[in-house]
Amino acid sequence: MFYKYPFLKVLEDVTYPFVMIEKSLPFGGLLLFLILYAGLVRNPQVPYFIRYNACQALLIDIALIIISYLFQILPLDQSGSILLILGSIVFLFILCIFIYSITQCIYGVEPEIPFISNSVRMQI
Repeated sequence: MFYKYPFLKVLEDVTYPFVMIEKSLPFGGLLLFLILYAGLVRNPQVPYFIRYNACQALLIDIALIIISYLFQILPLDQSGSILLILGSIVFLFILCIFIYSITQCIYGVEPEIPFISNSVRMQI
């Protein structure tokens, strides 16, 4: 993919330290979560827009973790076709949220995602 789109290599270089922390430590994901929450969301010196979007990203990540656990626990179908369809629906839903949020941020407006945005305002 980097051969076809070499500009994406910059994104890999920027995120590499975070990926290494998450992969190398036993609770690296939890550590990054706590760093983001304590360092960005609860820090009043960080601009509100950044804190809002960071908290929204954390809450969406928590929702995805819960959904992935449900997919692992529930025996939905032996062939896996229902699980594949539900996984595709979740992917499309998250992709739409991502595109909507990026578009709203470009316009300088807070993205309004049902349930998530209200929770974000309570946390900040």
